[in-house]
Amino acid sequence: MSEAADRDRLVDLSLDEPIWDRFFSVAPLVVVGTTEPDGSNDLAPKHLAGPASWGNLFGFVCSPAHATYRNIVREEVFTVSYLRPGQIVQASLASAPRDDEGDKPALAALLTRSAEAVPGVVLEGCAVYLECRLERIIDDLDENSMIIGRIVTARVDREALRDPDRDDADVLAASPLLAFLSPDHFATVRGGLHFPFHAGWRR
Repeated sequence: MSEAADRDRLVDLSLDEPIWDRFFSVAPLVVVGTTEPDGSNDLAPKHLAGPASWGNLFGFVCSPAHATYRNIVREEVFTVSYLRPGQIVQASLASAPRDDEGDKPALAALLTRSAEAVPGVVLEGCAVYLECRLERIIDDLDENSMIIGRIVTARVDREALRDPDRDDADVLAASPLLAFLSPDHFATVRGGLHFPFHAGWRR
């Protein structure tokens, strides 16, 4: 395809509003757990989330207006549950709005268990669990913030664990990944191909 033809295929997006709803992008879907001031637990799905470095740091975008943000500022800990493809309903329940009293009754339908290294809970049946202590918060990212935690405990379901003695294709087949296709779709990833890294590539 010529450069001119390629240019003709491109559509300029207005920057008067966020561009992210105008095309699909792939992200994980996790549920972040925090503790409310009264000691009860809150769960909220997040997709702008993932490793915050090559080390054991996890970060996600959150609004300071949300209870998740306020809880983490106060308690300085949070949990992360990586959802499986069959847990979309649980993610929907966790995203339910609060009622007039500030509660989320839908959370009562979710099966949870206590975290082990920090106060809080994780969602039952997930593939990966992280427990984090607050490392830092980057505020004023427009109306949002980036919350970064240092992982103090990490657990992976045996079927989802990569192992030198096990083919990666078998891992993906046994434990498919849930992909959130932002802004409003999801997909199941049951396989993949090795990326052709160039000789000499390094992190």
